[in-house]
Amino acid sequence: MATERSPVVTRPVTIAQFAVLLLLAIKLYLSISAPPIGDEAYYWMWGQKLGWSYFDHPPLHAWLLRLMGTIFGWNLFSLRILTWATLIGDAAIFWSWAKRLQPDDPGAWFWPSAVIFLASPLFLLMSSIAFHDHLLIFLCLLSAHLFLLFTEKWVATGRGFTWLYLAAVALGLAVLTKYNGVLLGVAVAVFFAVRRESRPLYRSPHLYLAALLSVAIQAPVFYWNLTEGLASYKFHLSERWGGNISLTGNHLPEFVLVALIVVSPILFPAIYGLVRRPLGTPFADRARALALCALVVSTLTMAGIASVVQTFFYWNITGFVLLMPLLAGWMRRRWILAAHAIYGILFAIVLAFNATIVPIANLTGGYDWTFSSSFGWPAVAERVKALEADHKVGFIAAARYTTAAQLGFAMQDPDVTAIADRPDQYHLWFDPAAHAGEDALVISDPQLGLSEIAPHFDRLTLLETVENRAYGDTIYLAQIYLGTGYRRR
Repeated sequence: MATERSPVVTRPVTIAQFAVLLLLAIKLYLSISAPPIGDEAYYWMWGQKLGWSYFDHPPLHAWLLRLMGTIFGWNLFSLRILTWATLIGDAAIFWSWAKRLQPDDPGAWFWPSAVIFLASPLFLLMSSIAFHDHLLIFLCLLSAHLFLLFTEKWVATGRGFTWLYLAAVALGLAVLTKYNGVLLGVAVAVFFAVRRESRPLYRSPHLYLAALLSVAIQAPVFYWNLTEGLASYKFHLSERWGGNISLTGNHLPEFVLVALIVVSPILFPAIYGLVRRPLGTPFADRARALALCALVVSTLTMAGIASVVQTFFYWNITGFVLLMPLLAGWMRRRWILAAHAIYGILFAIVLAFNATIVPIANLTGGYDWTFSSSFGWPAVAERVKALEADHKVGFIAAARYTTAAQLGFAMQDPDVTAIADRPDQYHLWFDPAAHAGEDALVISDPQLGLSEIAPHFDRLTLLETVENRAYGDTIYLAQIYLGTGYRRR
């Protein structure tokens, strides 16, 4: 009887190790040097005001940020330490898969896989910044790993339901991190349905009990939305699009192009190879099938969204994450992995320069909203504190949620708020009636302007402009106004 063999990955491990260490060094530099970008600070603020859920996303990430802040204090370390914790978890799962995919030499599989993951701009970025996605990546990998362990045990013995329930918990936590985690749940259901060996599972009550367990973990989200008028669901299904949904406004070509760039164009031939050719062992076959189910379910969903509205590049992260530990088997030629590593390293260097030194857009006469608006907040916070003492205002507000969050993070003040028109978490925290008639310090900038905040005050007076400069160029201008006589618009 012939024995099944795993595909052997043969390439100098030392080169892969060097690339991984270099990418990790850049990630470390980003962690300790880059000021929080707007959404990072925004999610940190969620953790300072604990709730059952939040306007944009479920609560798990915010809860963990609050825990980090409680342990380590209000600082960059607390904000980003979780990105390292989840990366270690990712590495542990990668190693476990490598041992199953190439048991005679798991390191020869693991190190190229680590390069594939870290050198992909999408995964380097989303595992480096304190968005929800780094936690989603880990929990998706963990859930998939546990589902595969369950399937292996169940096919062999008809048992192993402990693994199924643990997988359901991990999946539930993934959805409790970010709503698109549900796409992995759909992918798992498809995986069980399309594979003959697992179809009998649909006759088992354990499958439905596990599904109910995943749903039960969402109880905080359901409860919060019921008490807040279904705020999250309304936002994601309607309000975030601002009436821009159009059956004729097809963003699908843009969606495809951006995916090629951020995942890495060098990886797509390997992805195509994975689609066409199985690996050969039972674990490899199941892992490949589950990864492809996730790719199809998530990508088709996001492509459907892209056909009517613009999508963000990281929304399809659940479609690619399970591919990352597998692709080493289809990157046979040494130069392909090297090219991918160079692509990722160049991206990482540009990212680090953008985030810590000066945004490249500023050097070319443009403006990078994500990074330009992240610079200079300690100086702004210092001036706002001084002006707050001078003018004895009722509250401090900003013209945008990210501006409010960045100022609040720099001031270590969770009560800084936003009063712009865009719906966000601040609108749920701030009670206009309680502040009627009060004066406020209002922070804006030339890009935001005053159109959304001026109607809220009898008068706005510019008190001070704080300028952040680098390389002879203005990176960010913070305009501090005194708003008198606040009123609800």
